[in-house]
This record gives sequence, structure tokens and C-alpha cells, in this order.
Amino acid sequence: MESIMFPSSWCFGGIIGSLRWPELCLSLLTFYLIHHFVTHRNQPLRSWPLLGELPSALANIHRLFDWGIELFSKHGGTIEFHGPILSNMHVVATCDPRNIEHMLKSSFHNFPKGDEFRDIFFDLMGDGILNADLEPWKQQRKMANSLVHSKAFRGFVASNTQHMVRHKLLPVLHRLTRAGSAFDIQDVLLRYTFDNTCTAIFGECMNALSIELDSVPFTKAMDDIMEAIAYRYVLPRRWWKVLRLLKLGKERQMAEGLTAVNDFVARQLEKRKKAKGSSAGVDLLSTYASVSSDEVFLRDAAINFLVAGRDASAATLVWFFWLLSKNPYVKKKILEEQRMILAETQRDCFEIEDLSKMVYLHASICETLRLYPTVPIGQKGVVKEDVLPSGTVVKPGTVILYAIFAVGMMDWVWGKDCLEFKPERWLDDQAGLRHETNGWRFLAFNGGPRTCLGKDMAFVQMKYAAAEIMLNFEIDVVEGHQVSPKPSVIMTMKNGLMVKAKAKPNRCLV
Repeated sequence: MESIMFPSSWCFGGIIGSLRWPELCLSLLTFYLIHHFVTHRNQPLRSWPLLGELPSALANIHRLFDWGIELFSKHGGTIEFHGPILSNMHVVATCDPRNIEHMLKSSFHNFPKGDEFRDIFFDLMGDGILNADLEPWKQQRKMANSLVHSKAFRGFVASNTQHMVRHKLLPVLHRLTRAGSAFDIQDVLLRYTFDNTCTAIFGECMNALSIELDSVPFTKAMDDIMEAIAYRYVLPRRWWKVLRLLKLGKERQMAEGLTAVNDFVARQLEKRKKAKGSSAGVDLLSTYASVSSDEVFLRDAAINFLVAGRDASAATLVWFFWLLSKNPYVKKKILEEQRMILAETQRDCFEIEDLSKMVYLHASICETLRLYPTVPIGQKGVVKEDVLPSGTVVKPGTVILYAIFAVGMMDWVWGKDCLEFKPERWLDDQAGLRHETNGWRFLAFNGGPRTCLGKDMAFVQMKYAAAEIMLNFEIDVVEGHQVSPKPSVIMTMKNGLMVKAKAKPNRCLV
């Protein structure tokens, strides 16, 4: 190929005089990229030639939530992202409560979950309630609402929770306490909520919370799936679909996890089929099987409720115990409240009906959820072009992410003390529970027509476990243990929570 020559009097003469065209283009591109990196290196969000903001997202996915808070703090409550050229990737991310109310309530029908969300989660959740839109969602919502608000099902969940805490969770913690070594309380609590949720769904405990704490393939598989899905959020749809086809990177992890999850649910459905004709139970699968025998429908329903119930309560409890370790005055006030309840009831342990008296504990869990919401990100599609209250124009094809995790961290939403752990935010002047008047800045249970149906049951599960653990044990976080959220669909801790426990004197575990 013919080279391009420059007069020797030019400043580049001796350097590029003999460069060929491809070499020259590569040199200029390299220079541009280096210059672009140097001039923008301190910006949390950089737009790259041809690639848009994708490199910034990939570079920060390991610290996704901290990065998001930095972006919203610097650029305001609503940000736009563009993917690589020809990818048709346009994302609007917002933590503005006005925008969230507009999407989740005022213009609910214009902002379904959308095709993008359905694609991301379909491998796991199929057409279940968490992944459905429009009429299929309405039908499933009506069915689920009837079940979870029935007196029989609520009583079943409450009695199962009490049994699980007293006869499984506390004995396991007692054994770990006697061993004297540090243990991961996140692992223990995930086992507790897994067993509790499986009993509510399948009518059978899986014994993940056994004294031996044997490996639970389902739990690891679900963790791997949730982590892999987080990567789908930042990659263009076509890219992750190619990776899925080739089973590369996180998509390979996703495929292996799905095999384990599907096998587990298939075994439970097979047991149900063999038990057909026996007396019907009040668990979810019994109720759903009485309506439909379609195995795909039952599989999707079971997995959706497993996703909703397994991680949510456990993740919140883990962050709760970590926050208590950082805020001893909160711990002291909860224990004072417990002593008053036990003195009033003249018992040495709690019953489910005592939970309604645990006002400060309830407030502390709400405050935990404000700072560390279990589901940190919500997603919406757009049916017709609209203008959000912030002034941002959104069109069909745009993916909207509402950053629940960031709402609680913004001082313009919660005040200058937004980063402080203050359960008092949730108490009125008479020390009773104060319901959040601006529901669009507290979205731990979503909002609008898609508000979480299991909210009350989640509080039963969390409050009873927290109350009995605090009553029976001193829980101390291991000094120096690094705590950070895992980049996942569920806000669990990346490294777990290593603690040491000490049984309180004069406590008789049931």
C-alpha cells in the first residue's frame, strides 16, 4: 500500500512521515481515546466514541450501587444512558419520587414492565406474576391476592414462622455459638427464609436449616442467577442474548443455575402429582393446583413466589443486624421494648401476637429497608411517548430504571441526615408507628397497583426472627469484616456477614 508523506517542515514530519493509512488511523484513534480518558477520568459517567456509556457501566458494575449514588448526586435525580452505536440501547435512570409516582400510579398503564424486562427475567420467571403485564398479570394478581389475604393462609404462615424460628433457627444459632468460631449469619438467615418460603409454597420444609448446615444447591443456583441477571441490565439485549446462545461468561453461570432451579421445582411438582387425591393443604401450590394442572403455569408460579419470598426477608435481616452493630443505641431501645412486652405478658419468649407491640423494632426494619431495599432497582417500559415530571421525554423503546436504592440516599428527598440510621423517622409524637405520607420515597415494597402482596407476611417473618435472635443472643460483627452490597437483583452482602454470637444467660431455648 502506498504511504502518505508530509513536508519535513511540518511538526509531525519525522514522526508520521512514513506511516501508512491504517497505522495513521490507529495512532490517531489511540491518541483520541487516551486524551478522552485523561480529560474525563474524574467523571463518574463518561460517554465513549461509538460505545456510549457502556464502558463506564461495565467498569463500575462491581460497585453498581455506590456508582449509582455518585451519578445521581452529581447529575441530579434523572440520568440518560446510551449504548453502543446500532445497539438501540437507551436507558433513563431516575430516583426522583415524582417520576416514580407518575410511572407506578398516575400513568400506570403507559409504563408496563415491558418486553426488555420480560426478556431479562423470562428464563427464570417465565410468565409468572412478577414478569407478567396487562391481563395475565391482572388474573394472577387477583388469584394471589385471594390466597395471601385468606385467614387460613396467613395463619399457616404465622404458625410455620414461629415453629421455624423456635425449633430450627435458634437451635442452629445455639450450636454455632457453642462452637465459638465466627460464622456467616447471612447464610443462616437465607436458609431460614428458604425453608420458611418452601413450606408456604410447597407445604414441605426442605431442611436447609439443619444442624449440619449441609450445602443447598438451590440457594447457590439462585444466587448465581441473580448475579447473572444484573449483568443483563447493563449489556445491550443483543449482546447478552449472543452470550446466552454461546453460554459464555455470566450466561454460562445463568444456564447452570437454571438447571438446578428447574430440577428442584420439577421434583416438587412431581411429588404434588403423586400426592393427588390426598387432602388439600393451604400452601400455595395446593391452591394453584386446584385451579390449573398446567405444569408450566405451576412452575412459573412457584418460582416467582420463591424469588419474592426467599431472599427478601433474609437480606433485610442481615443489613438490620449490621446496622445494629453500628448503632448500639437502637439495639438498646429494641431490647427495652422487648423487656416491657415480656413483663406485660409474663412470658419468657414471644408469641406471634406480640409482634404488633414491637413498634420500635418495626420502625428499625423500615429504616433498614429505606437504606438497603431488598429489590434495589425497578424497571419499566414505555407504551406511548410521555414527559416525566422531571421534564425528561421518554419514548417507546426506552428502558426506565427507577433506582430504589438511591432514593433513600438523596438529601433532597430525605433531608441532610439521610445517610443516618434513625428509626425515629417512622414514629409519631406519641411513639406510635408513623406511616410514610410520601409513599413514593419509600419503595421497599414497590407502589401503586403492583404493591407487594406479601408485605405483611414479610414483616411477620422478619420481626419474629429478629426479636427471638436478639432475645437469646448477643450478635457481634467480626472486627474488620468488609461489608458491601453484591451487584445483584437482590441486595445481599457480597462477602456475607461474619459474626460471633454469645448465648444470653438464663435463656431456655424452646
